[in-house]
Amino acid sequence: MELLRARLPFTSWRSKPGLGDPAQGYFARLVAEGQHVSARVYANELEINGRNIVMQEMLDELLKLPLPEECKQSLIRWTPIWRNGYHRLAGETLRKRQMSFYNRRFCRACLAEAPHHRVWWDIVDFHVCPFHCEPIEDRSAAGDQIKWWFPSFELDPEGEPLGRPASLLLEPDDFEWYVLSRFECVESYARPLLDGAPLHEVIDVCGAVGRLLANPWMKSAPAIGREDCRTGFLALSGSLSDLEKSLVTWLESNVAQQDRNRGIYNGYGWFMPRGERNFLEATLWPDIDAAMRRAFARTGRIGRQSADVDQLPHREHTIKEAAKTIGMDVRGLRAISQQAGITVKSSNPAMRSFLTEEQVARLHATAKDLISVKEASARLGCRQTCVRSLVSMGVIKGFLHTRIFGHEGNGLAHLGSDIDALVDRVLAVPTVGGQGQSHGIAYLSKALGKSIPEIVRSVLSGKMSVARFDRRRKGIGSWRFDAVAYKKPFRQRVREKEVRAVEAAAVMQMQLDAIQAFVRAGVIKSRVGRDGQTYLDRASFDVFSSTYVNAKPYQDRLGCTDLGLARRLEELGIRRIHGKLRARNKIYLVERKSLEKVIGKLDDRGTDPPVWEAFRNTMASVCASFVIPPSSGGKVVKAYTATRSTYVELHVEGEELLIRKTFRSHPAPREWKVFTANQRQIREEWKAFRWSKQNARGDVTAEFRIHTTEDIAIIAEALRCLYLHFRNPRNLPKA
Repeated sequence: MELLRARLPFTSWRSKPGLGDPAQGYFARLVAEGQHVSARVYANELEINGRNIVMQEMLDELLKLPLPEECKQSLIRWTPIWRNGYHRLAGETLRKRQMSFYNRRFCRACLAEAPHHRVWWDIVDFHVCPFHCEPIEDRSAAGDQIKWWFPSFELDPEGEPLGRPASLLLEPDDFEWYVLSRFECVESYARPLLDGAPLHEVIDVCGAVGRLLANPWMKSAPAIGREDCRTGFLALSGSLSDLEKSLVTWLESNVAQQDRNRGIYNGYGWFMPRGERNFLEATLWPDIDAAMRRAFARTGRIGRQSADVDQLPHREHTIKEAAKTIGMDVRGLRAISQQAGITVKSSNPAMRSFLTEEQVARLHATAKDLISVKEASARLGCRQTCVRSLVSMGVIKGFLHTRIFGHEGNGLAHLGSDIDALVDRVLAVPTVGGQGQSHGIAYLSKALGKSIPEIVRSVLSGKMSVARFDRRRKGIGSWRFDAVAYKKPFRQRVREKEVRAVEAAAVMQMQLDAIQAFVRAGVIKSRVGRDGQTYLDRASFDVFSSTYVNAKPYQDRLGCTDLGLARRLEELGIRRIHGKLRARNKIYLVERKSLEKVIGKLDDRGTDPPVWEAFRNTMASVCASFVIPPSSGGKVVKAYTATRSTYVELHVEGEELLIRKTFRSHPAPREWKVFTANQRQIREEWKAFRWSKQNARGDVTAEFRIHTTEDIAIIAEALRCLYLHFRNPRNLPKA
């Protein structure tokens, strides 16, 4: 037994290990030296694994031979040992898939020089001999693969010589030469990107980068090619800027600009997600990832997840960066950009978020020029509601949701340059002169029944003329209009085919601006009267009022408040009509029949006594300024004058009609001033009324009850006299 244990694995070991000769190669040569035909069979006889090579077992057997120490150290150095998940070879690490031992690979020129195996031939991506520029082969002359266990390195199994002499053609710039330099077999240039990484990472990354650069853009990874590692090594062997240039060239040659604008993950196709998945922990990946992002930023559109990458040369700016530069909310700046036509409204985020240098400059200039509605009204010399109406009419530009001005940043904003240009136009309007009585634009608006913005548009278009300017006021507030020129149209009676807007507002129980919104939208037709003023077409309004009704006066019957009216209508399935039209208050217009299905018959038509219609007709001929609706609607009606300077209350009590007027000292100081200045005359003219004493609040009330037709004539004359007091107020006490 002692003799068996001391027996050596081979009887002859005249051959010595060569440079790069691993255990399996030297083992096979010793098998041939002993005249055996199969290294696998011989290994099995030695009770080591001959089918699947275990390098450590084979090395241990060879180290039993009485070889010189330098030969043993050579075998230890050049034998790849599997340990801790890697092949350990000459101080470097390789992955299991990066080496293959089953089939023998060789360079014929190297075998001609020295017939022994070189371990670097077993590296899968080692395809060209760096000394002779000969391809690495694995087949005999007959085309059969040569297995590792074939013992001869001089002849193939068919007896043909394996060696083929060739001259030396050193290639120190190739991938294979660099691999040998890592094994310290040759000297090589410094590779700043690769030298600090383990060899297994170098092979993986060179192969992946080479697969990218050697193929066109692909969504899925292409097949592995023989030249992948060499191509990737050429791109990675220089500096980081050289790698960037290679990537830029590939992007511009293989990826359309439209695809590059879709982001980096689309631009690099299969490579970016696979690289982050496979190489995230690799030493090389941070530099490669940074180079890829810098290269892509030069040619495409890249998100700001790469903001931590140094020297990232973005081609475009994001809307967020543009907002940060001037300290604005990004949502507000995006709204400004879209409304100014700098960017487009699109479902594609890239179309909304990325801007060129020119667009950023335009956007910053637009944002800095914006002013609030309050500032715009101060410059124009009008109310804020007038500014909003001018925007609706298209006279000036308005920007919504800017998050600069207004409640919670959602207020309206305007370009200061547009407002200044409009002020210049206003002050450049030609005047017709005149020293007589004149009216301001606010008074003229009430007198003509036209909104201030409509008058502004008429003046700017030359349809109305300005008498002179009041230099104490600003903008349109400085306009003064000749009282005589606009006196006749104001006093002319409305014809049967026409309806005033204030009368329509009373009938529909809506604000005047809501009726004007319906007219602008074409819901109610309008017509020009004989006086040149615009009125509502009565036929169109009758159809409108008979089809639709304002739901707000019926909120008590609907069981809700102002705030919950919209939700209540939606719960009941009542659809709001024209709810998106812009007015001072929300519009709750619904179909009459839809509302009647829910709350029953409406009491706004056909329930008044006969004296109501008689009183209405008499007032139309005696004093048409008081706006009296066709029906009371079962409620107390406030009959205002056309200028809304005063009003009386109309109470339907059975078959009678009660007229009540309360002169209040607060909150109507102007009305109280007119009453106190003309109290004696008013009481004389209203002697048929029943007057109350002045109460604790300082109010005085007068009442008159209509029973007969004679009573209607008396009250009509009394109201006409009241109207005259408020039309031309005189003898008012000074403050």
